[in-house]
Parts: sequence; C-alpha cells; structure tokens
Amino acid sequence: MHVQSGQTDHPSPLPAAASEHARANGSLRRRLIKKKAESILRDRPTLESVIYDELYERIVTLKYVPGHMIYENEIAAQFDVSRTPVRQVFQRLVLADLLEVLPQRGARVSFLSKRKIRESQEVREILETVAVAKAAQKWRAEDEESQAFSLAIKASILRQIEVVADKNYHAFSGLDEDFHRAIMRFADNMTIYDVVGEIRAHLNRMRVIELQHAHLDAEAIEFHKRIIAEIEAGDAEGAREQMLGHLKVLEQFREEIFANRNDIFV
Repeated sequence: MHVQSGQTDHPSPLPAAASEHARANGSLRRRLIKKKAESILRDRPTLESVIYDELYERIVTLKYVPGHMIYENEIAAQFDVSRTPVRQVFQRLVLADLLEVLPQRGARVSFLSKRKIRESQEVREILETVAVAKAAQKWRAEDEESQAFSLAIKASILRQIEVVADKNYHAFSGLDEDFHRAIMRFADNMTIYDVVGEIRAHLNRMRVIELQHAHLDAEAIEFHKRIIAEIEAGDAEGAREQMLGHLKVLEQFREEIFANRNDIFV
C-alpha cells in the first residue's frame, strides 16, 4: 500500500485492547469461581447456627459425653444471649437425637443407639451414592459451578491431609463432613442433603470413636481423591462405587466397638 510522505503505518490498537479485555474478563471469572468455591463448604452463620454448631461439636467430639447434663441458662451465659435462641438450639439437638430434655432438670446428652447407627448407615449409603452419581452426571469442565465445586473439594482434601499429619482427628471429622455436604449441594437434591444431615448427627459421634480406634483417615482421604476423580470424569457408576467403598471402610470395626464401649451405647 502506498504511504504518503510524513505518515507511518501503525498497527491497529484494537487487537491489543481486545486481548487486554479478554485477560481482564478471564481474571474476573477466576476470582468469581474462587469466591464461589470458598462458599461451597460453609453456610452463612446466624446466631442460632453459631450456638448450634458449637454445642453440636462438643457432643459429636465427645467433649460432652453421653449422659452429660447441660442447662439453658448456663449455655445462654456462655454465649451472652437470652435463653430463646438456646431453647431453639436445644430443640434442634433433640430432633437430631443428640439431646434428651428432662423436665425440671435440664437436658442430657443422648446415649448412642446401636440400632439407630446401623439403620442410619444403611440410609446414608443409599442416599449418598445417589447424590454422587448425580454429581458426576452434572459435572462439566467448562461450567463455572463445576469448576468452583472442584476447586472447593480439592482445597478440602489438602486441608484434610494437613490435619491428619497433625493427628487432629476431630478436625478431620469436620472436614470429612464438609466434603460430603459439598457433593450433595452440587448434586442439587436438597431433600437428600436435609435427610443425610439429620442422620449424620447420630453417625458423627460414631465416626469420631471409629477414628480414635481405627485411624483409617489416610485411607478415607484416598477415597476422597478417587471420588472427585470419578466425578470429573463424568463416571456416575465409578463415583457410586467409590462412595460406597468409602462409607463401608470402617464398618468392620463397628461391632467390635459396640462390644467394648458399653458405657456410651444402648
């Protein structure tokens, strides 16, 4: 092309501007995915949920052993609140089979029911294998929700490895629960999420006892890695098999523990 004297032929700035715009959009998209991933493993707290989570942890980790008495006014004083939210929390813990209200006396931490544990385990296996299969069918590499889910799950697994290395089995139990909740949320069946949440309350105390006796947390982490790999591969049946294997890994120790801990089981 002929260029008149005094003029230079500069390349158009549009391609560079478009490239910069694309990079900015990509960076924003990654930040949004990361933010979404961070929210996957936790719910937004309320006053009631903070009190519930603390009492739940005390009961599940056996800081409050079966038979231990707790009182509304005592808990209200600890959290510097009225008795109303504490009473609501107690009602939730009763529904979760973690507390028994004794009229005019307070509330007693429930003993663990062998029958309830066995039945809850069967229900959990059925529901969580359905949820993980749905998660595998839903996962898509190009989907932002799928990317955020994978990021959250893998961050959780890294944290699990850290707490196991520190022999913090109580922390691992909580991270294990978060892992399973994230899968059920991603599967987008809130009925499964709610039902499993109810039965897990009873199973989680058993889980802590099992970890104290068996120390198979490293094996559980390997199952977690295989489960997310099957989900990302879109293999519903493979994900189902890995989840079932994971849920059954401690079953062989359960009857032995029942026999040896008559102080907490009925």
